[in-house]
Amino acid sequence: MKQLVIAGSGGLAPLVSTHRPLILSPTSSSGPCSSSRSRCLPSKAVNDDSTGVSSTQTQTSTGTSSSTDASVSGRAAGRQERAYRRTQNAEARSNGSRPRFTTETTLLAAGLAGAGVLALLYRQFSAGLASKAQATVSGTTQAMAQGLQQKQLQKGAQMRLNEFSDRVRNSPSPDLSAQNLSDEGTAYVVEALAFNTSCLALDLSKNGIGKTGFVALCEVLPTSSLQTLVVSTNNAGDEGAEVLARTVAGNSTLRILDVASNGIGDFGAQAIAEGLKYNTTLLKLDLSSNTIDEKGTVALCEALKVNNTLKVLSINDNYLGEKGAMALADALKHNNSIEELSVKGNELADAGVQAICEALQERECDIRVLDISNNSMTDEGVHAVTKLLNEKRSLRELNLYMNDIGDSGIAKMAPAIANNLNLSMLDLGGNNIGPEGAKAFSRAIRRHGSLRTLEMGYNPLGPQGAQHIVDVAKFDLKLDNLKLGWCKVGPAGAQALTELLMYNQTLSALDLRGNAFGNDGVIVLGRGLRAMESTKLRELDLGYNEIKDDGACALAQALKANAAAAPRDLRLNSNYITKMGQVALIEAVDIVQELGQGKVIAMHY
Repeated sequence: MKQLVIAGSGGLAPLVSTHRPLILSPTSSSGPCSSSRSRCLPSKAVNDDSTGVSSTQTQTSTGTSSSTDASVSGRAAGRQERAYRRTQNAEARSNGSRPRFTTETTLLAAGLAGAGVLALLYRQFSAGLASKAQATVSGTTQAMAQGLQQKQLQKGAQMRLNEFSDRVRNSPSPDLSAQNLSDEGTAYVVEALAFNTSCLALDLSKNGIGKTGFVALCEVLPTSSLQTLVVSTNNAGDEGAEVLARTVAGNSTLRILDVASNGIGDFGAQAIAEGLKYNTTLLKLDLSSNTIDEKGTVALCEALKVNNTLKVLSINDNYLGEKGAMALADALKHNNSIEELSVKGNELADAGVQAICEALQERECDIRVLDISNNSMTDEGVHAVTKLLNEKRSLRELNLYMNDIGDSGIAKMAPAIANNLNLSMLDLGGNNIGPEGAKAFSRAIRRHGSLRTLEMGYNPLGPQGAQHIVDVAKFDLKLDNLKLGWCKVGPAGAQALTELLMYNQTLSALDLRGNAFGNDGVIVLGRGLRAMESTKLRELDLGYNEIKDDGACALAQALKANAAAAPRDLRLNSNYITKMGQVALIEAVDIVQELGQGKVIAMHY
């Protein structure tokens, strides 16, 4: 390869780039610059191979060329090269191909793209920082607000707890039921019981108290003078019951303990039974609505054989069953202190009821209250109850609610009820007693002078059965409270109840709910209210009777016509009384208050 050299003052120097040589292309027919990729130089600088004379010799022979000429030649070459590139790019675009880029152009484009990416990343980063800063500020503000609110709540809770503590210190019987104390609040409040001689009765029911709260309570009980403690409807469980039982065992002041609805099972019942064996002062114990089964019942019954101070025992709504009833009957034969026994809702069945009644008959001590309701007793169990009524004339309250005595059962029992003249409360509700049973019963109790409360609700008495009960209640009985709700009396039986309102002189409460009186029946009852002479009726319940505005207006007129005898509590819940009927009743209440010298009627819609 031949090189073109230029002579200068310093000698000969090649006219080429240090990076790559300039390749001289041969002469072309198209002129000094061909369309090929070879460099275009001045014609003087081209070698003449045919003559053998070199370009070096030509440059030497002139002797007058300088370095300035070389620079001019280089610039001309650059211009020609740029023109060539533009020509190539134009051809490429015309041919649909992409232009050729040099390394410098590629680097420049890459640099610009990188700068764009960096700018985008910077913007995203800046936005992220701003968002995080804003979130941080917002979170800080929210945290400060929550902290302030929490402090205010804590301050309010502290004030409430201090108020409760003051009530415990200064009141003989503070009622702190349903105050949401939980374990922490209870632990704080019960400290006021320590060495407290003024607080004798405390109600902490419905407060969500668990084992921890019971532990705190039991720590101060030995130094208190508390005689009545109600902690029903909490979360003592077996562990809390065990802690309480140990305290009860050595307590000498507590007389009444109510731990109903506390989730106490057999283990907790066994612990309480152990405490009862050593306690000699407790008079009343309520373990209703727990989960005590056969084992817990047996343990309690063993304690009753030893304990002869407990007078009232309630174990309603547990799981005694027939076996538990047999164990309880055996314990009652050895116990001479229990006077009130409630075993409602324990599925005792006829055999269990019979065992308990027979055990109570054999005892020397009296039984005053017996609740064996909702135990699936039928006509077969009636015989044992009848014998108990005949043998134990001390019985004051008998609850047989929601069994299945029927007409034949009540007919057998009625003479024994009539002979037990101490009986003041009798609950026969929900026993499938119809008109015939009501007839036999009413004839037997006609001369019963001590009966004050009679529940006959939820029986299919009908108009005839209601008439039988009213006939004996109008003049012969001295009832304070008569319940005939849900007895299918209807408008046809309303006339009988109207007679009751007109002639009875002792009733203070009358329950007539759910008898489908409608407007017609209530209009008839209104006549009785108009003519009623007794002023003792304080509560009249006519809820669930399909009463509409016409019936409400009739009641309103009756109240205005006899303001002196108007009941103080009139219940009309779950009827169909609209605004018009309500306005009439409100007007009647105002008139009664004006005419009855300030007498106020509480109206319930």
